[in-house]
Amino acid sequence: MKKHFILGASASLLFAVTAVTAKTSPIAKHLAGPAEEIELMRKASPESTAIISKHAMLPVQFELGENNELVWQKNILVDGENPKVLLFGVGKNDWQLDIKGHNAEKSGIQDIQYFTRDTTFGMGKEQFPATQFDLQNLASGRYQFQVKTKVAEDGYLLVSSDSPYRLKSFVNSNGAVTGQEITINASAFNSEFSVVKNDLQLINNSTINITAPDGITTGISMFDDGLSSDKVAFDGQFNASFKAEQAGLYQVQVVAEGTTPKGQPFLRTVEHVVPVIESDLVMGAKEVNGAYSAPHKIDLSMAVDTKLDRSRFRVMAEVWGVKSSGKESTSAAVTWLSTIAELKAEVLTLQLDDRWLLSAGVTAPYSLKNIRLEDIEHYISVLEVDEMPLFLPSVSEKSLATYDGGLYESMLKGEKPEHLKSQEKAAGGKLMLVHGYCSGDAWGPVQSQFSNYVKFTDFNQNRSHDAFARLIDSYGDNFPSFGVVAHSQGGAASLHLYTYYWSGLDNAGSGRLIQSVGTPYQGTPLAGNLAAIGDIFGVGCGYNSNLTVSGGGAWLSGIPTWARSKVNYYTTSFTKKWWRPDWCNIASDIILSDPEDGTTEQFRGQVSGAVNRGHKTGQCHTEGMRDMAQTRDSGRNSTMSANAAR
Repeated sequence: MKKHFILGASASLLFAVTAVTAKTSPIAKHLAGPAEEIELMRKASPESTAIISKHAMLPVQFELGENNELVWQKNILVDGENPKVLLFGVGKNDWQLDIKGHNAEKSGIQDIQYFTRDTTFGMGKEQFPATQFDLQNLASGRYQFQVKTKVAEDGYLLVSSDSPYRLKSFVNSNGAVTGQEITINASAFNSEFSVVKNDLQLINNSTINITAPDGITTGISMFDDGLSSDKVAFDGQFNASFKAEQAGLYQVQVVAEGTTPKGQPFLRTVEHVVPVIESDLVMGAKEVNGAYSAPHKIDLSMAVDTKLDRSRFRVMAEVWGVKSSGKESTSAAVTWLSTIAELKAEVLTLQLDDRWLLSAGVTAPYSLKNIRLEDIEHYISVLEVDEMPLFLPSVSEKSLATYDGGLYESMLKGEKPEHLKSQEKAAGGKLMLVHGYCSGDAWGPVQSQFSNYVKFTDFNQNRSHDAFARLIDSYGDNFPSFGVVAHSQGGAASLHLYTYYWSGLDNAGSGRLIQSVGTPYQGTPLAGNLAAIGDIFGVGCGYNSNLTVSGGGAWLSGIPTWARSKVNYYTTSFTKKWWRPDWCNIASDIILSDPEDGTTEQFRGQVSGAVNRGHKTGQCHTEGMRDMAQTRDSGRNSTMSANAAR
């Protein structure tokens, strides 16, 4: 099986970072928020980023058979009605699929009849060819799938149906540092229940197939025995762990087999991609010291040691003090702090506004709690510290005398840079149209429906949210202010820019600051499947961890309420017809949970704390899907243009 896809993905990400950092770096904000937000800003729970699967994705690996034919054969379990089958492969046009009932007497059928159609599967311009096999009215049971070919190219076969039984799986972290243990959890449930309950008898056995960055694949059994990585025996939660020895992308497939309560066979898979990076980061001191750098602003210096060439991190921490009531003193949360910090002279700097201390009414001793340092490509925790002593100077006399107890923008974001202050009233603000991941000119056909606009163009590229945001900022430097209308990943990148960096977004006038359509703020399950399928074709834009479910959850756990509130988002999905199956793209429909737009599931396109502007059917993510592309809604475009901040 070809492995150059991963190398291409890594190269594109490295190029993205190089291209961006070569420009003038934007000025990072010093973020903070009330103590009530601390839980929101902590790491996302692994279970909240679980992938739900209704499919089985099986590798097609040919062996030499009789008459020098290349043959792949496997017995596959099918449950539910109206199964869908897709074949992916470089040489699939030469593939011959044959399906037989495993037990002809029981099933009453020997050779299965079907018809085929060509389709594609992917996100944005990253589309891979596939062949759909229509197997409607096939009964549940075991079937023998056989593929013959003359072309020695491997591929994948996807099987799904309308069965309500699902496989749920999550990883204990969105990524890891070399040497760390990665734990995979899997369970099954019936999606017809309004409350998810594990079907304890559904899974008989489960395994994980791990493809390491060097291309070597190994299999490990998962257990529900209460031992090792499994916490409770026979609770329906299967677990397995492995150590990440190499830096790069680990492709991990969960394969679960069993029997449904109706006696039907159960087979599901989930595809995870786990980025692993190197890090030797350690704290260089046992305490954190603060000193005033400007009125109200106390710089907190954290000494760290590293020999690796990694200089920028997302830093998160909580400030705690002591609150006295009578003779009793209790520990009290003051605020959370965050920034994207650059390592300078082995020091990372957070900034605390002393008005948070006054507002909370706390005194020394102070501490920093739940400190985490993350890389900015994947948001992998490279260093975590539960608590460190924090030594602060006495609150300045001026702060004591002038603070009126209010909540000010400079407490949430830090001080606005002088060059932006000088442009606050300047004319020339624009509405910026921003496309998404691996995208062509999504807004081009409808750009005339917007007024006083400019168009961001970085077509057919793979950027992390941070790299994407920095490019938007660089283009935005041409205007004193701007608002954004974004498609797909462009919405997340714009939110990232507004959250972490000072830009023309902070000078925009009244109106909706960020408006997005079809943005997978919480990631999409397609990302894991695309990594595997792209490995076969060796083409495409490459893997993007920020668009995975776990990566999206890790990124979103650093976005505060005040930033989320500036987002106005729209979601769409296919048209429902009683007389035909419902989907935007038949291939992605096998992977995604309804309702979805062919790339983004409705619930993963939503953001807690943002403004939900509604869901509309009859619109799909991009051109070429069954319904109209969501960017072509002239009524919505007119509304977004009229209401946009500029």
